[in-house]
Amino acid sequence: MFIECTKKLSDAMKIKTNDIVPIKREPFYEWHANLFMFDRRKGVILMNNQTRYCIVLYGLKAEHFKKFEDIVLNAIKETFIAEGFLENKVDRYLAHCGEVIYTKTHDRSIISQITEFYISISWNIEDYIPSDQLNLVELNRWVGHELMCGSLGYVHPIELLTKEMNKIEE
Repeated sequence: MFIECTKKLSDAMKIKTNDIVPIKREPFYEWHANLFMFDRRKGVILMNNQTRYCIVLYGLKAEHFKKFEDIVLNAIKETFIAEGFLENKVDRYLAHCGEVIYTKTHDRSIISQITEFYISISWNIEDYIPSDQLNLVELNRWVGHELMCGSLGYVHPIELLTKEMNKIEE
């Protein structure tokens, strides 16, 4: 799994990102990630490269960035199960993801969609915080069902995610 970090996020995580360009791209197993601040707390928006489905992590502290990949994988699993996908399919997705590799971002259209996404959630995030959970599952579900526009046209990210998850054998 590739997590393509913006400079802000890689600086917060205190990591160096690589310019790795995979020989065989699998956008369904690649995520762009960007750091944001809201109400003086750090959050991360993860956007799937193929489906544009987003996962919001909020309330991150320095200790969370040290185990970031575990937090991300758990958030993906928790959110996908909350969306109604079978746990064994979600586990197959995560198994196919493999090792987490941090790279630099490569697609400016996804970065601009993350920015639009942040503007969209900034109006509603207060309804979902404060939370003792880092993963804002209900916010993720709300946004996944909203209509997005961009390089994929007008789409509901949950529909694209469902289409891709249905391709995974049980």
